[in-house]
Amino acid sequence: MLNSYPLPAHGRGPVDVCRYRPQPVLKRPKPESQHMAMNRWELAALHAAEEEHRASQHGSSHYIPRQDSLIYPGLYSHSGINMLDILFRIAARPNPQIDLGPIDSSCAMILCDLALPDTPIVYATNPFLELTGYSSEEVIGRNCRFLQAPPDNGAVNQGSPRQHVSKNLVQDMRRSVDSNYEIQLEVPNFRKDGTRFTNILTMIPIRWDGADYRYSVGFQCEKEC
Repeated sequence: MLNSYPLPAHGRGPVDVCRYRPQPVLKRPKPESQHMAMNRWELAALHAAEEEHRASQHGSSHYIPRQDSLIYPGLYSHSGINMLDILFRIAARPNPQIDLGPIDSSCAMILCDLALPDTPIVYATNPFLELTGYSSEEVIGRNCRFLQAPPDNGAVNQGSPRQHVSKNLVQDMRRSVDSNYEIQLEVPNFRKDGTRFTNILTMIPIRWDGADYRYSVGFQCEKEC
């Protein structure tokens, strides 16, 4: 059973993770605890997403999609990715190995497409961009391994030796992606300005419309000591 670190609402929030003592996941978080970090608009949108998801799963012919811009899940989908649905699937995933606690769209996170070559980033939240110093245009379409070296060191290619990240860490992350299991580990990363930080990375694979895993969601949290 894997352990977990607390994920702050923002990637660089004032959370003393060094004092945290990882605990095994004994049971799934209660739904009400997952909602505590959400405001009423996010909660309304989440409930709308749950309702639409259930209707689509059961093929209901009586369900009329919501058009209210305040609660329609598309409010969180300017990129074309319905992140609210992604978050719902994370919260509702069976047999979670890592306790994420309350999560919402204010977390520093990225979405990687497992169906595309080299598993590129297809969505990044603003807190992730603030944490790393990169713009959305600079990260979309790239594998997240580029964070494993300062930008002036050149590209970090698949299979290439890493100067700042151990071989074991690279292998652990690769096995997590290849085998579709959850993992949490500390990885040396670099911001756009070249400064180094320790990233508490949590990778959660999720299924989409079929039995296969389609996306890998990466949550980032800077370790502060």
